[in-house]
Amino acid sequence: MWGRLVLLSGIARRSRWLQGVLLGLTVCLMVASAAAVPLLSRSFEYALIQFHARSEGTVGSEVQLTTSGGGLEPATTVSSWLDPRVRAVTGPPTQSSTVLANWPAMSVYVSVQYTQGGCGQVRIVQGRCPNGPNQVMMSTATWQQASLQHLRLGSTVDLGVSLASTYGAGPFDAPLPVTVVGVYSASADAFWGGNDPGRYMQSPKGGTEASATLLTDSATFAGQLTTSGAHQWANVATSATFPLKYTALTPQTLAAATAGLQATASHNVSVYESLSQVQSQTHEDVTQVRQILPVLFVQLGTVLLILLLQIVRFLADARRGEAAVLKMRGNGTVGVLRLGAAEFAPAYVLGALTGMALAYGVDQLTRVWWLPARIGPAWDWWALIAGCGAALVALGVWLACWWAMGRSSITLLLRARPPRRRGIAVSAPLAVLAAVCVIGVVLTATHSVTGALVQVTPVLLAGLVALVVAVGLAPVAAWAVRGLLAARAATGALAAAQLGRRAGAALALTTLIVTAALMVLSISVYSRGEQNRATRTAADLGASVVIDAAADSGSPTGPGLVAAVDSVDPHHREFSPAVEITADSSIGISVLGVVPSDMQRIGARTGLAQQVPWAALAGGSADEPAAIASAWTTPSSVGQVIDGPTMNDQSGPFKVVSVLPYVPGAGAQTIVVNLKYLLAQGDRTDNLAFQVFSSTDDPAALHRLTAALNNEGFDQVSIMTTRQIRAGYDATATAWASKLNLVVSALSVLAALASVALIAVASAGDRRRDLRALATGGVHRRMLRRATIGEFALLALVGSVIGAITAPVAAWLTGPTMLWWSSPPAQPLTRTGFSWLPGSAAAVLLVLALVVVAAGFGWRLTSSVDDSHAKVSE
Repeated sequence: MWGRLVLLSGIARRSRWLQGVLLGLTVCLMVASAAAVPLLSRSFEYALIQFHARSEGTVGSEVQLTTSGGGLEPATTVSSWLDPRVRAVTGPPTQSSTVLANWPAMSVYVSVQYTQGGCGQVRIVQGRCPNGPNQVMMSTATWQQASLQHLRLGSTVDLGVSLASTYGAGPFDAPLPVTVVGVYSASADAFWGGNDPGRYMQSPKGGTEASATLLTDSATFAGQLTTSGAHQWANVATSATFPLKYTALTPQTLAAATAGLQATASHNVSVYESLSQVQSQTHEDVTQVRQILPVLFVQLGTVLLILLLQIVRFLADARRGEAAVLKMRGNGTVGVLRLGAAEFAPAYVLGALTGMALAYGVDQLTRVWWLPARIGPAWDWWALIAGCGAALVALGVWLACWWAMGRSSITLLLRARPPRRRGIAVSAPLAVLAAVCVIGVVLTATHSVTGALVQVTPVLLAGLVALVVAVGLAPVAAWAVRGLLAARAATGALAAAQLGRRAGAALALTTLIVTAALMVLSISVYSRGEQNRATRTAADLGASVVIDAAADSGSPTGPGLVAAVDSVDPHHREFSPAVEITADSSIGISVLGVVPSDMQRIGARTGLAQQVPWAALAGGSADEPAAIASAWTTPSSVGQVIDGPTMNDQSGPFKVVSVLPYVPGAGAQTIVVNLKYLLAQGDRTDNLAFQVFSSTDDPAALHRLTAALNNEGFDQVSIMTTRQIRAGYDATATAWASKLNLVVSALSVLAALASVALIAVASAGDRRRDLRALATGGVHRRMLRRATIGEFALLALVGSVIGAITAPVAAWLTGPTMLWWSSPPAQPLTRTGFSWLPGSAAAVLLVLALVVVAAGFGWRLTSSVDDSHAKVSE
């Protein structure tokens, strides 16, 4: 018997191979969707960590251990202090020794430094690299200054060193001669940890900061690591620098390395690293990835499950006659299952295996084309478990449908179509599903559910609407038929009648409603997320580019900042200076002084509900400057006078002329005033921060400004651009999830179209008989064609329109509690409502596309019926 079943199933597969392909493809997509969750989660997590680690720049690309001075520990000992958990994510160390010395002839301090392999990282312009004790070479910038003192190669320079046991501690009065043997040029690359050994500070402002770096040989410090005796190097700081291995950073290794850094710090050593910062930045994102992706793929899995149910029911209904014959020959339900298993087992197994391969392919494409960091592939057992789970679910659906068919009596199996109930009928499973949907929607509406789980709510809401529509499809179609017949619209009545009686129409309508709602909502969420990230970037910076200026030593001034800007941009077309007096405490008020006319042109406007009234700052006086306050941290009202720090080191009055939700570029508890009035109040030098707002990111213009700032004593200049800040917000779990949601929703729409196509295939036999009977009864073929096309167009139109209408409701429900950020902004700038312009455009395009495609199915079906009718007539 089993051999005969195998033979019959082989014949069935060859004659109905397309049905097997359809089942295998659906199983493939289900398995791929499930297996992709752990794979993409891993890729997202690794990419998040590596992106943020690389974003720390050259300064954050290493872990450095440095002794406090005294030279009591050799470099090899310092290297051994690094915890093994940190060594797992770092490369071999580079050892160096540094001492601070005074150069009396130049009236500056210099850093005498030996770095392992340092000569290979600089370009020697004159002379040679040091190869003996107390030999040094200096940078070209330092050489230019030293040449003014008639210094030549081979000359001896008397340095003043300290005999203290702590690095940087004076007095620097112990003479020690060194010989200049070379001149080099260098840049601030990763080898030097972002520091520029070729820099020379033109105008030191006091203190003991090194104005230049003199490179020496290891022999300079060899055997002289004590603090006794003159003419020896004391207070030597020894360091070991370990470069990060970005590819070794994972959520697990990063957490372990962070703990290892805490253990390393227990030694008498200073630890300079960025891993702790990366851990704090990515911890929330990694958590969100593990929450969002499974919930996101539940949406696609739900649609595919509905499609699978529709396909399996169709396959079972198409074999009712064969099942009846088997039961007539003494086979029971098990025999029917054996017949189906023998026919569809190859398609099922092949689909499951292909699904696993597809999941790895999607993960590979995501890593190569999408994610900012290159992540290598890896086998994931959780992906295999998830894929097997999805395959078992598909098998369970198949068994349930075929078991129900196999248990039917021979009489029912021989019916042309299964019996249908008239009117509204709600089965127990449908009632349970509806109850689950209602509970989920209510929990979201009452804010009882927040975070990643909120993403399930659109599916539940659309599913609830779809269940109501599906249950009422038959009676509503009957009511529409009566109305259309009364209006003498026979074609429309025929289309509505056909739609109301077709098997699978309710499931197809459910799929269309759910997928249309998800597609429109995903485009709205993506658009709203892009707008929010652009708005937050503008709020953080206040302009296209912001240049922060500071000094290692000395006291730069506000007039100096203005002079630097005026020297490169006298009319402030591209640059505008700003000075902030920072608060003395966490609850105090800070005052940011800007040039109002400049900010009118340069200031950021993205996302503002109302423009900043910069012109209002032109009023007032130095005694009581006009101020703009931010309502989010500085509650105040127009006309109110508030106290804040001034340039004369005292608290002074500021009159509020405008209150906004927030001011771009101004931080928490910060009021914005006119820079002219702020600087006129005094000349304080403490608690000051200096900025330059810029409308250009041209490297040449920024380089000129940097040089001008350096000339005014601002030797620490950092540039932040909109692109850099925005890249950080784009590389988050929520941003990537919104993009992935577009792909998932598009796949769901394709599944819905497959559902519509399945109706055409499943009803082809019945439709031929119906159309032939109607044509025999005198109905014109043109009317039959229009009615059939109208049936499919009506199905797509109703489903897509209802789904599109559901999307704004879902956005209203889920927006306030949806995950928009890994770390929410302090400013009240997040918009959560439906994005009407892109959402409406997407809805219109989706409705038109679905109607056209569905009408194409109807036209193709009527054409095949006409062709078969013509062949019969011949």
